[in-house]
Amino acid sequence: MYCGDETGAFIGDVGSHTARFGYGGEDCPKVVIPSAVYKHSPDENNNAGSLGNQTIRGGKKRGVVQRGNYTAPVSLMNVPPQSCFSLEGEDRDVGFIPIYQSMNSNNNQTKQTGQDSCDGDGVIQDIDAWASLWEYSFSALAARGKSKHTVGYQKMEQSHDGPIDHPLLAVDSSSRIISTNLQEKQKARVLETLFETLSAPAAYIAPSAMLSSFANGRQTSLVVDVGHTGSRVTPVVDGYLLHSGSCKSGRGGMWLGDVQQRVLEGCWKINGTDGVVNKWNGWKGAPPCQQDGVTPRYILHSNIEKIKASQLEQLKKSPFHSIAVHEVMYEMMSSTTLQSFGIGTDTTSTPFVGYGSADDNNDVTMEDKNDDDVEVEDDGPSYVLPDGTKIDLAQQAGKDLSRLPQLLLSEDLPSLAQPQTSDANGYASNMLPLHKLVHRSLSQILDADLRKELASNIILTGSASLFPGLDKTLSIELEKVLPASYKHKVISSKSTVENRYGAWIGGSILSSLGSFQQLWLSKKEYEENGAVLGLQRFNNN
Repeated sequence: MYCGDETGAFIGDVGSHTARFGYGGEDCPKVVIPSAVYKHSPDENNNAGSLGNQTIRGGKKRGVVQRGNYTAPVSLMNVPPQSCFSLEGEDRDVGFIPIYQSMNSNNNQTKQTGQDSCDGDGVIQDIDAWASLWEYSFSALAARGKSKHTVGYQKMEQSHDGPIDHPLLAVDSSSRIISTNLQEKQKARVLETLFETLSAPAAYIAPSAMLSSFANGRQTSLVVDVGHTGSRVTPVVDGYLLHSGSCKSGRGGMWLGDVQQRVLEGCWKINGTDGVVNKWNGWKGAPPCQQDGVTPRYILHSNIEKIKASQLEQLKKSPFHSIAVHEVMYEMMSSTTLQSFGIGTDTTSTPFVGYGSADDNNDVTMEDKNDDDVEVEDDGPSYVLPDGTKIDLAQQAGKDLSRLPQLLLSEDLPSLAQPQTSDANGYASNMLPLHKLVHRSLSQILDADLRKELASNIILTGSASLFPGLDKTLSIELEKVLPASYKHKVISSKSTVENRYGAWIGGSILSSLGSFQQLWLSKKEYEENGAVLGLQRFNNN
């Protein structure tokens, strides 16, 4: 037990895309960094300091924090340090470690193998890399040291190995995504890291769905989390997760970016084969990025000339390149230029349906399809990628790109995003649209009164739920699949910060409650009972 009215908790939410850190009681996280670290070869550790300083938001300089072979944060704008290319192995992997296994594959490999984007979702592949992100946040927010409230962190020297005065609340994003066995092992590793590596005086592990519900002022709700690696629906009843109604889908931000990239490059999978030649793809002529693919920002940086050609080729096959490309895709799909069209502007058709179709009825060449098209004026709507490639939004493919978020709710999937296996209803078991996912979750709950209560408290959260009109469109689609007696209500904050950082904000609220302080697992209790007591206390089933 770790009591006290004002503990000054430190909250950490390491997601699949970004990691968020800050003090409890604040309205938003103060440190937001990519969920990945650099890993240097052991003989290059002394040279890792040559990374220098990196510019963070606000224009301030903050040094890179190194722990063992790991350094954080990473920059997707620049080429990784030379020491990251010195790691020897069968494939000479680049020393770039995403925190979760679901992000540990190159996009091209995923296309070739048909790998599910949800594979490994929630599984921490390197706990030391996970701890490095916490260490950086401690340094950036001056979490160590008694004088942090009176002296700026730039004027004080901090030890990375000393104790920390704040209890640590870690947000658990793996609840019911992975098996119960693996989840318990992972929680035990996280607790061991919090107490033994990060020297926490007390700790607590809270599921993200519960915290998102608290952030929206609900103890009982149906949390629809549309994140980077997919969508999850989790019933929360009186602060406890109802795992019998939890389900997930691969439709998320990374999947949308993958579809967008395939359209721009004109490459998709038909009958297990990548690349469709002489099939209509929505563009007049060749797709805009067909020749060189989507170019990430690090290739445009001046220091790209300092690395060898073999190293660049090695980098393009690594997760670093895939994640850097997805950053460009995320910038495009979230830009005001594309969002101005709105998700519900045209609901009569599904975007990209018929592209590269192998069906006889749709076996149309680009030349035949373009004969009846009218030339688009140069001053039409367009979007420019970082490398200067101009995307014409007036063409059919451009119009469909503007409606890309509609795929989260579409009944039909375009051929370029078709799953290889489907269930009896024609869906892949892990690729349900959002409204079908909500319907499946509610149908797995036996209590009829509880189903009605959950349906009236549907919380839409996650960084991929920020598209304008998504909440209204979801409500319209739910009206078609739910019984008329269910008065459903979709709750979505109008604040971008609250939607994007809902779980972290919930943790900030929870850690500030006086009634919560008795739930902390103290270091003394951990030393006496080990992780067993923590697993019992943090069991939110």
